[in-house]
Amino acid sequence: MSVTSYINASLELWGSVMSIFIILCLFLEKRISEKCDRFFLYMLICNTAASLSDVAALFTRGHSGAGYWWSVRLFNFSSFSINYLLVICFTCYLTLYLSKQSKVSLMPLRLSIVSSLISEILLIINQFIPIIYYIDSHNIYHRAALFWLSQIGPLLCLVFDSILLILHRKRLAPQEICPLWVYLLLPVSALTIQSFIYGLVLQYCADTIALILIFLFLQIDQTRVMAEQENKLTQAKVAIMMSQIQPHFLFNSLAVIQELCHGKAPEAEAATIEFAEYLRGNLDSLTTNVPILFRRELEHTGNYLALEKRRFGDKLTVRYDIHSDNFMIPALTLEPIAENAVRNGLMKKEAGGTLSISTCEDSENIMIIIEDDGIGFDPDTIPQDGRSHIGISNVRSRLADMCHGSLTITSTPGKGTRAVITIPKDPATAPL
Repeated sequence: MSVTSYINASLELWGSVMSIFIILCLFLEKRISEKCDRFFLYMLICNTAASLSDVAALFTRGHSGAGYWWSVRLFNFSSFSINYLLVICFTCYLTLYLSKQSKVSLMPLRLSIVSSLISEILLIINQFIPIIYYIDSHNIYHRAALFWLSQIGPLLCLVFDSILLILHRKRLAPQEICPLWVYLLLPVSALTIQSFIYGLVLQYCADTIALILIFLFLQIDQTRVMAEQENKLTQAKVAIMMSQIQPHFLFNSLAVIQELCHGKAPEAEAATIEFAEYLRGNLDSLTTNVPILFRRELEHTGNYLALEKRRFGDKLTVRYDIHSDNFMIPALTLEPIAENAVRNGLMKKEAGGTLSISTCEDSENIMIIIEDDGIGFDPDTIPQDGRSHIGISNVRSRLADMCHGSLTITSTPGKGTRAVITIPKDPATAPL
């Protein structure tokens, strides 16, 4: 092999190692759940396969024997074919990424597929009529007179991608658009240079550098999303806490305690403790960013229900059937559902009713079931009662974000409501 071939092989092996490293990072971070991320993964796989094919072709050239004869032809064919597939994968990636911001035309993608298919057809024809490259009697690779035809297809695809990016540039932030432009411009520059300088292969190295930049952008973007989610969770917890400590609830609870002070000192003392514990439970939830033991959440909910029981008396019956309480759950998850049941379901029923809280488990999940026989309600409708309501959406999102759990609510007007919280025992195997 010549010095140039060794340089090419070194650059391509470096690109393969970097691509494999990024592939491993994607799998370790579980970043392949979305279509866009999967096509980025396909790009990395194609880049690795194309680079290794070209390296294998370099090391098998110039050797005699049937095995080397077939190897040179197979690896050269694979290198060209996979490169065409890589271009299509990028166009798919770009289309999917831009579609997150707005509606995107599929015409550039279709044109890219057609251009790549034409290039692939020419490559197949080349195996019988050498128009792009040929292998001489010494098993050495040479460019043919129409080699430039093999570069037209990928270049056209990149032109279509550039047009797509220009049309949607105003919808992207600078940190988003820069890596995408790099991926378009670097390979174009590499293809142009190697079309005029025989023996120099820069495309795969350029592809690798561009893929690294896109990966770095994805990492930065993931950090931003995680920060936004954490901020959202904090705001949700504050909002939920404030929704529970409404002035009328404070006044009603204090009024109950005041009434108990007249001849019912022990009950007044117990109610004061419940009230203090309830307030402390809400305040403590602001200082934790991780799930808490269910028994703590159940205790907090019990303090709330005890206060409401003292207020409404026989109109409110609370039943517990707890078979498991040694598991984790986001703070302020059970209590808001219990409050909805009491205020929106049971206390709007003239005769009141019963609230039941139970837990059970199977081999995969732990279930928390909250049932009432109140008037029923629409879980997606915010009651128009002048209060600040967070609704069940925040409870759902915190369950999903913090422990891969879920919340299902069914309600029948006139019969009551049933809410089921499902917590997987192994969050790693739970669906995202």
